[in-house]
Amino acid sequence: MTIDCHIHAIPEAMLAWLRSNAARAGARFEQREPGKPPILIVGGRWPFELKPVFHDLDQFLAALDAAGIERALLSPVPQLFFYEAEPALAREAARAYNEALLGWQKRAPQRLDLLATVPLNDPSAAADELAWAMERGMRGAIVGPGTADRLLTDPVFEPFWRAADERKVILFLHPLLSRDPRLARPQLPNIIGVLWETTVAAADLIFGGVLDRYPNARILLAHGGGYLPYQIGRFERAYAVWEAVRQQLAEPPLAYLRRFWYDTVLWRRETLEYLCAVVGPDRIVPGSDFPFDLSVWPPLGTREGSSTLFTE
Repeated sequence: MTIDCHIHAIPEAMLAWLRSNAARAGARFEQREPGKPPILIVGGRWPFELKPVFHDLDQFLAALDAAGIERALLSPVPQLFFYEAEPALAREAARAYNEALLGWQKRAPQRLDLLATVPLNDPSAAADELAWAMERGMRGAIVGPGTADRLLTDPVFEPFWRAADERKVILFLHPLLSRDPRLARPQLPNIIGVLWETTVAAADLIFGGVLDRYPNARILLAHGGGYLPYQIGRFERAYAVWEAVRQQLAEPPLAYLRRFWYDTVLWRRETLEYLCAVVGPDRIVPGSDFPFDLSVWPPLGTREGSSTLFTE
């Protein structure tokens, strides 16, 4: 079975919530060109075209059929994480989004698996929302690299990690746009910034001991792991020559890379072949990032990792 493990949607029920709470959520729907879908902007950043396939289930399923995708591990969009909002709004938005996704799954149970969004800026509430989602058959959650200046290894997130580990959930680590002021040229925060954010977050999980303390959480890295797999040689050299690096790790760096899973949003087959050689095909799952503009559609093929991601 071909399962697209990196694919997004915003069911109409969630869009209705956004429209009803536009002022609180900082949401704008801008009709910039006649005859084209509106641009959705949340919090004043990361605008994107709200194509009908994002919110129309029939069109979404038709697109899966046309691409030969039998099942989708469906994620919310990062633009609607609301990590910078008041915690009460983040909690309300997460529940609205998760209920909307469950509504889609009820209509197409054989085609859709779901990842929840959680109010990560309130880690105890995020743990509760994750438990609520898992009790309703969702597979886990999509999360960003952290909140504000706190990466996911910060002790404040321990309640969430305990819940994720206990339930052996899939955690899809998906970056947000980098706010590095040097990335001021058009689209650079997306072209290279999101990959850097994943790299920083994944390296921090390794060196911060999260993978050792919570080994049951199955962490999927977006966009082929950012830059992390392609500089493993530097990690290994640092481990060999610096005692301070070795003291932070229970195993050599490559062993940690093989604890993650990776999607195939890489575009170039030779890049995917390199990733397979480094981490093994059983850690790689098909992913597209559809329906966003920079999607690989249909996803590059490798199926071995899907079975381990869903069953390990």
